Amino acid sequence: MHGRVTLSLLAVALSLVAAAPAAAAPTATLSITTTLLDQPPGRSWAIGLGTAVTIANPDGSQPPPLKRFQVRFPAGAKTNFSAFPACSPKRLAARRAPDGCPAGSHIGTGTSLVSAKPIFAAPIVAKVDVFNGPPKGAGRTLLFLARTTTPVNQQLVFTGSLQRTTGRFGYVLTVNVPRIPTLTGQPDASVVAFDTTVQARRGRISYLEAPTRCPAAGLPFQGAFSFADGSTATAAAHLSCTLKSTPG
Repeated sequence: MHGRVTLSLLAVALSLVAAAPAAAAPTATLSITTTLLDQPPGRSWAIGLGTAVTIANPDGSQPPPLKRFQVRFPAGAKTNFSAFPACSPKRLAARRAPDGCPAGSHIGTGTSLVSAKPIFAAPIVAKVDVFNGPPKGAGRTLLFLARTTTPVNQQLVFTGSLQRTTGRFGYVLTVNVPRIPTLTGQPDASVVAFDTTVQARRGRISYLEAPTRCPAAGLPFQGAFSFADGSTATAAAHLSCTLKSTPG
């Protein structure tokens, strides 16, 4: 009889687990901003480009750790990465400071918010520096240095790959985000927001140039995000032909 009761309770428990609703997947929003650096007659506009992303769970809880993200940039955009010095990933990882790279390789700055609940109630702010890295096939490696000083002193170096693509988009940036472990027995920290602005010049050469043509709906951008628990999210934005961002 005891064995039957145990099996019966187990069956009830399994049915409850099967009936439990799945947790809602995290959501992401994407916004784009631009800075017009130069508008030479008959040539592409030299620009700085800002990319901002926020990630959240619908119920307000900490989202799962971000594992990988891609941002697709509109066709016709131009990246003059070959005209800028390259920083070595090994050198940056060894020095873990902007002065570990050639001055001309520093192409952008930004911030990131990292949630580490329940250890810290508020997100941790990290300063981000972006560097032009070595070639990768027909594309380029981008290097990211993230640093925090309070409430913890931590530095993290990771890389992205900028490659040409086809169709509505001209380039795709793919970044694999490393784990951000916290205390033993506690979940990894989660990136809940980040923004970076890539803006650099060498003489008259800009790292980024705007497309010379713009569709009526504006210039499209698209983001895709995957998380450590297997969930995914997407986001999109359009930049108007007057270089003003509109979400969605």
